[in-house]
Amino acid sequence: MTTRSDDTVPNTRSQKLCLWGGPAAMGLFIVGFVVVAGLVPPPSPADGATKIAAFYADHATRIRIGLVLTMIAGAATAPFVAGITVQMRRIEGEHSPLAYAQLGTGMLGILLFALPVMIMQAAAFRPDRDPNTILAIHDIGWIMLIGTYCCVVVQCLVVATCVFQDTSQRVYPRWLGYYNVWVALLFLPGSLLYFFKTGPFAWDGIFVWWIPLTAFFSWYIVMWLMTSKAVDRQGLEAAATVTSAAVVGPGGASVTAA
Repeated sequence: MTTRSDDTVPNTRSQKLCLWGGPAAMGLFIVGFVVVAGLVPPPSPADGATKIAAFYADHATRIRIGLVLTMIAGAATAPFVAGITVQMRRIEGEHSPLAYAQLGTGMLGILLFALPVMIMQAAAFRPDRDPNTILAIHDIGWIMLIGTYCCVVVQCLVVATCVFQDTSQRVYPRWLGYYNVWVALLFLPGSLLYFFKTGPFAWDGIFVWWIPLTAFFSWYIVMWLMTSKAVDRQGLEAAATVTSAAVVGPGGASVTAA
């Protein structure tokens, strides 16, 4: 399948602006979740109620502030996802189920990201609660944050399928499809967090937290770079189309073809 030709000059400036939502989101996440809230590395799922309650009580203010920044980071991914959708539609054309599936899963992912963050906010809101209650709220938040990875997997697989359809590689290089498949596979061990409280398959383990977190950040960087390049090429193609439409009229005057 080949890509379609655009009939109008694309608004590349708006697209590039939207794509900057990705790096902005990653920056806010690092500042909010990692630096301010101090939630990386995550508290161990093996920690008892007393230790978890003390963690929230001792750091309540910084956790609240950090999680507010984290929620803003999640919302900032919306324009980034929309920018990817625009380029995917260049591959699929007018009827673009894969592009819209990517848009839908990306937007749903924001909700699935915001909900556990709000649950963690509830734990920090009243840190004087019974420690077992704090522990239960804490568990729900972390299990939701890491365990609801399915939208990310579908989003990556949808992007990969679309990239493979672009046989001319006009929009995205083919290797980007394989990369998205690989990222999707790296999230699958998240299903094991329900069965382990220690070790590599616990929610703070290498296969459930550190590898998916690395894949998460790398996906945003790679997709931002590749989509930005796709937008640049789109702009150059549009400019070339306008230039080639100019013809020399009688007397050597330059006119534009209808």
